[in-house]
Amino acid sequence: MNKKIIISDRSKIHMEAHKNDFFYDWQEIVKNYEQEGYFSDLSNQSEKLIIHSPEPIGISSLVGTDENSEIVYAKRKERKIYTRFVKNRVGSKTNSFVVILNRTRNNNNHYLLVTMFPGTGAYKEPEDPTILTKRELIESLLFWENHALVFDKSTIDYTTITPICPYKDLYNGLPINNFRKLNIFKGEQH
Repeated sequence: MNKKIIISDRSKIHMEAHKNDFFYDWQEIVKNYEQEGYFSDLSNQSEKLIIHSPEPIGISSLVGTDENSEIVYAKRKERKIYTRFVKNRVGSKTNSFVVILNRTRNNNNHYLLVTMFPGTGAYKEPEDPTILTKRELIESLLFWENHALVFDKSTIDYTTITPICPYKDLYNGLPINNFRKLNIFKGEQH
């Protein structure tokens, strides 16, 4: 059975940061994939889908970083948490995009669009309030140590830009080095 994807006003506000990343109107993309049945097998409360398009769909702004990268932190417009950004880089064209959905309380066949963006995914950002476990926080911190979004001044609240990691105290008391030794990202693509 096809599932209905709900695009709320909150979704539209959230998607302001991603709308220029897509080559086509993101709402039309959702409608087209919904009509083609891409969401018909949804069954979980929260769903993260990676959809591969036959043609380029947009520009992925998630890139790997190293010690030579110029890193800053800032809040994106309409966001409450800090994001790690890299300056003087460009994203890459991609045929894939990520869709994150939450099932509505009243109807198991209706899902709210949380976000969508070009690329194959990422971990939650360290300050994300939906991080529930220590392991999830460690995975997020490790991922975002070596990844960032391409700095795009049109999506950033300039009053929040800082070169200092605003969530550095999240590392306190966590066995980060033990997880690095386990190489928890081995074989994963982001």
